[in-house]
Amino acid sequence: MTYPAEVKIITLYTPIKDQQGNELTCLSMREPKVFDRLKFSYLTCSEDEKDLIMISDLCGQEADVLKGLTIADYKQLEDQFVVFMVPPQKRAALLKKMGYQKEKSSGQ
Repeated sequence: MTYPAEVKIITLYTPIKDQQGNELTCLSMREPKVFDRLKFSYLTCSEDEKDLIMISDLCGQEADVLKGLTIADYKQLEDQFVVFMVPPQKRAALLKKMGYQKEKSSGQ
């Protein structure tokens, strides 16, 4: 599967450990596609759990890793997911409205 080139780097307020025990101070989240939403729509867990599983997949991490995040850090990931739902030309304005000063990105 080919993934979108847009990736956002989210700096964590509180570092966590990945499954190998490495400290993570930031997470990369790729822009989702319709495929991602469909892939997780068939799960029989709660909507919150589906969101966690999808966000962890977009960040290239296991859901158990993201369960170790503080609420403030998880909110950053949820906010970035929301930003990905609007057209690219409107994202900077939405981030500003949400209280984020500057977005970090890496493209291919």
